Amino acid sequence: MNFTELLSADELLIRHRNGERDFRGANLIAAHLSEANLSRTNLSSANLKGANLIRSKLIGSNLNAADLSGANLCKAKLIEANLGSSSLTGTVAIAADFSGANLSGAILSQADLSKAVMTGASLVGACLLSGSKLTEANLSGATLSRAIMSGVDLSRANLTRAILSEVDLTGANLSGATLTRAHLNRGNLSGVNLVGASLSEASLREASICAANLSGADLSGADLQSANLNGSNLSGADLQGANLSKANLNGLILHNADLRAANLNKASLRGANLSGANLSGASLLEADLRGANLSHANLSGAGLLLSSLTGANLTGTNLSEANLIGASLNVDNLNEAALSGAILPNGATHSRD
Repeated sequence: MNFTELLSADELLIRHRNGERDFRGANLIAAHLSEANLSRTNLSSANLKGANLIRSKLIGSNLNAADLSGANLCKAKLIEANLGSSSLTGTVAIAADFSGANLSGAILSQADLSKAVMTGASLVGACLLSGSKLTEANLSGATLSRAIMSGVDLSRANLTRAILSEVDLTGANLSGATLTRAHLNRGNLSGVNLVGASLSEASLREASICAANLSGADLSGADLQSANLNGSNLSGADLQGANLSKANLNGLILHNADLRAANLNKASLRGANLSGANLSGASLLEADLRGANLSHANLSGAGLLLSSLTGANLTGTNLSEANLIGASLNVDNLNEAALSGAILPNGATHSRD
């Protein structure tokens, strides 16, 4: 085959019906192949720019390094297809099925994959820049390690158990997304919108989540050890049982957040707003709470051993049954707090009311 010669859709389909399957490097620019069955076909390095592939079947096909920029793949079936290193710039693939497909190293800039099914797909090192849409897409179990997804719209997407280690999601929109048990270790989520997102039992160790909006997010049981959440908004977030040990939470807005039984050992919370937050039973061993606002917060039964509370606002704070042994603070501040049964910094137990 002359790979530079334009191949018409009709000729391709005739040869395909006659049993030919190797069309590598074929020039199919703007070809009309809607509803065509091209499953198990070799279209590697093919030129499919602007092609009409609506509802086509490319199950198990080889599209490695193919150019699909500007193509229409709406409702197409690309199950277990190989799209490694392919170009899908400006491609429209609404509700397409990429289950188990290989998209590693693919370029999906300005692509629209809204409501696409990408369960178990591999997008390792894929590039999805600002303008790409994955709203309501199903990426459960997908692998997106080291993918570049800055500014991508993933609102209401399903990323349950997805692997996103070292992913770049700066400025992405993940509002209402489901990331239950997802792995985002060492990922960059700076400036991301996670309002109302579900991250229960997700792993975010050493992740950078600076200046992000996580208000109302579900982070119950999440692992945020050594994560950097500096300047983020977690007001009303559910952090029950979350691991925030050694995390950078300086200046965080945690107003009315639920931190019951959370692990905040050696966490830095300088200047954080924890007013009205529920930290009952939380562990704050050696936590840095200097200048934090803990007014009307609930720290009943919390462990604050060796913590630093200098300059903290304890007005109306509930410290009943809390352990403050070795904590550094202005004792006068305790006059504004409820201390029934609390163990004071000097080891004495406050009288129970």
